[in-house]
Amino acid sequence: MKIMVVDDSDVMRKLLEGWLRKWNYDVVAAPSGVEAWRLFQQEPVSLVLTDWMMPEMSGLELIQRIRGLDLPGHVYILLLTGRNEKTDLVEAMDAGADDFVAKPIDPGELRVRVREGERIIRLEERLIDQNRQLREAQAALVQSEKLASLGHLAAGLAHEINNPIAFVTNNLAVLMRDASDVMAVLAAYRQTRERLALANPLLAAEIARLESDCDLDWICENQQKLFASSSEGLARVRNIVGNLRDFACLHQAEFDELDVNAALRSTVEVLNPEIAAKQLTVQTDFAASCSVLCHPGKIKQAFYNVLLNAIEASAPGGQIHLRTVADDGAVVIEVEDHGCGIDEAHRARIFEPFFTTKPVGRGTGLGLAVSYGIVREHEGTISVDSAPGRGTTIRITLPWQPSKSGRQATI
Repeated sequence: MKIMVVDDSDVMRKLLEGWLRKWNYDVVAAPSGVEAWRLFQQEPVSLVLTDWMMPEMSGLELIQRIRGLDLPGHVYILLLTGRNEKTDLVEAMDAGADDFVAKPIDPGELRVRVREGERIIRLEERLIDQNRQLREAQAALVQSEKLASLGHLAAGLAHEINNPIAFVTNNLAVLMRDASDVMAVLAAYRQTRERLALANPLLAAEIARLESDCDLDWICENQQKLFASSSEGLARVRNIVGNLRDFACLHQAEFDELDVNAALRSTVEVLNPEIAAKQLTVQTDFAASCSVLCHPGKIKQAFYNVLLNAIEASAPGGQIHLRTVADDGAVVIEVEDHGCGIDEAHRARIFEPFFTTKPVGRGTGLGLAVSYGIVREHEGTISVDSAPGRGTTIRITLPWQPSKSGRQATI
């Protein structure tokens, strides 16, 4: 642990340094409060041992400045003072001092008080780490609950939506076929307009007015485009429902051994049309052997979703890096793109169901959420490292062999 010693007395400062180094502490020394403040701003330390009475900046002023900073952890401050009146000690504590050592300094007392400060610092660091783990566990629990709710919803929703989609799609196909026939008949009728105008001018004029009112030329020109866009819209709804259905039924997959490298290569082959369309280069750096016991269909689905996300985030002509590492009972898979990156405000939400930053109609927000659920079900982890302008790395860690409970888990 690093300790900052602040004292304007060269003798006292060197004495304190000597004791602390003898006790195996790393020491940085400052001959004044001003210098200590400058050094602390450059590199904060966990424990400060400062004299009270110093020119330019007193120990109390230094303490108040340190307490005014927004630091990630608590800085333990010991005040060295020859003032031992009750009002003086209250003033020191009010300024932010944690403890004090009375002058003349006894090495034994100093060591005990420094050791107590170190113990408190370690306890706080442990508490911060436990709070971080608790927040991560809470976030994972919330995410799992969201995915579980989505799974139940998807199972019923897919069935309820598929039926009307089926008959609307069929009806649209019939309408497209019949509309083409009707347009052919209409075109034949319109070829008789000149003869009709000679035979019945009033009827011909009425027909011309009706054609103008409904903009018949525009209808003839665009009706096939309208049918086509309607079919695309239905296909998109059908795909979304299919994704939901697949998500709801993922737990039905069988457990088996999977060659992770081979699975990634096959995923690249499946997505090769999208890769070629953007003229992307996929570079691989695979470990010699990477196999895990898993639901192969689920893990392949997770790889597909993550790689597709990287492709869509990449600029034309860019690169995607795939890496695998076998280490400490697990396989680490990294999918790195060099695209636009993800804003900090969005990074915490990218694994939420239906959250997407893509334009309307370009993404459902299910891909990474499904991948998150699959990886968590296999007792693995999935994380994102990204910043605007420097791309994104999705990192998946899968144990070689999940526990028995992990094999039985469902989303």
